[in-house]
Amino acid sequence: MSNPRSHFVSIVGEAEASSQLMSNDWELRQGQDKLAVMRRFPRRHISVVKLGDGSSWELRPAGWGVVEAVDGDEVFAAIHRRSWWGRRWAITSAGFAVDLVSRPTPRRWSFTIGDHAIGELSGSAVSYNRIHIQADVAVPLAAVLLAWQVIARPWEAAALPTQVVPSRRWTLEGSPQPVDPA
Repeated sequence: MSNPRSHFVSIVGEAEASSQLMSNDWELRQGQDKLAVMRRFPRRHISVVKLGDGSSWELRPAGWGVVEAVDGDEVFAAIHRRSWWGRRWAITSAGFAVDLVSRPTPRRWSFTIGDHAIGELSGSAVSYNRIHIQADVAVPLAAVLLAWQVIARPWEAAALPTQVVPSRRWTLEGSPQPVDPA
């Protein structure tokens, strides 16, 4: 495990996840601070996240409608599909639980606890290459990144069962690192 404290970093206020058109490289920024760099590996259906403190996570599918946030060998958060059309997801961890709910307006999502919105995510009119995040209260970074994985690339969130995912960890440089089976 790289840094267990990084599992509970939160975002309050405005932030933005963005990438160039057709790029697999993303950045999550809050003001001038770079909170995370994300690289998608579309053929593997995973994303590698490198945080500002140097720790890194993987976001990877764990069956139909489930994406896990993994630090080393530890799954510390997950997002689970709660509706057939993918308009409601549950994000859970040992330290938090929120829902991700699609709003009637296209490309608009809310973080909710019960029926109360605590934050919003919105894409541009055409794409999700720029996602604006507004958090009224502290929203865990893991929840934001799992939501990003689902709304920016929804087919990757449900596409691959765990049996097909190779047993390797991927780095931002794109080189696979074998997983120690012990």
